[in-house]
Amino acid sequence: MSIEQFIENEVKSNDKRFANQAESFGGRTVVITGGTSGIGLATAREVIGRGGNVILVGRTSERLTAARKALGSAASTVQVDVTDEDALKTAFANIDRIDHLVTAAAGTLRGRVVDLDTRHARQLFESKFWGQHHCLKYAAPRIAADGSVVLFSGWVSRKPAVEMSTLAAINSAIEALARTMALELAPVRVNAITPGQIDTPLWRSRLSETEVRAHFDRVASALPVGRVGTADDVAHAVLFLMTNGFMTGAVLDIDGGWR
Repeated sequence: MSIEQFIENEVKSNDKRFANQAESFGGRTVVITGGTSGIGLATAREVIGRGGNVILVGRTSERLTAARKALGSAASTVQVDVTDEDALKTAFANIDRIDHLVTAAAGTLRGRVVDLDTRHARQLFESKFWGQHHCLKYAAPRIAADGSVVLFSGWVSRKPAVEMSTLAAINSAIEALARTMALELAPVRVNAITPGQIDTPLWRSRLSETEVRAHFDRVASALPVGRVGTADDVAHAVLFLMTNGFMTGAVLDIDGGWR
């Protein structure tokens, strides 16, 4: 085979791969917790844009309804609190097939260990760690063999910050869970995303608009990329983990080079 023929074959092969990627979710169903806003909603838009269907899991009917309306007929919803294990078990029992599971529901908590109310720490463990654990447990029997799970941790797992010990512990536990479940659920692939400081509605629930802008201006100036992350930045990484069939047991940092 001549070099010209080799290159021509490679180009045709790449063209076919790119065409398949554009329709990579055709006929596929992706279940997304935390899909009514931020990273989860951005991921849902990307999946639908590539021909897939999404099932949004959340506890607030108004937000689920609004998200479903915004996304169109390719989206459906399930109202359930991920901390309610029995309800979650029932919810997943009513889903026939899952091609990919994305557990994007978020949460945060600040406070030094000596000052923090232990009840609040336990609540965050219930929602962020146990919520993802329960989703994984009850979705697993219905996930297609060539499917995947994308869990969510966060940057403080390996980049410590004062008053963030509870969240750091939770994020580390999620990353360990992802690595182990990649072995237990094989050939289903299990990975974790570790977002840096991403501009999502979660910040606006705790800070004023002025405080948010000041915070992200400081963050942007400290990052090599010179800007803060967006929900779309992280959603693109989620799609990569769902579509790359050779990626499992990985923890992927999407943080703009945060140090």
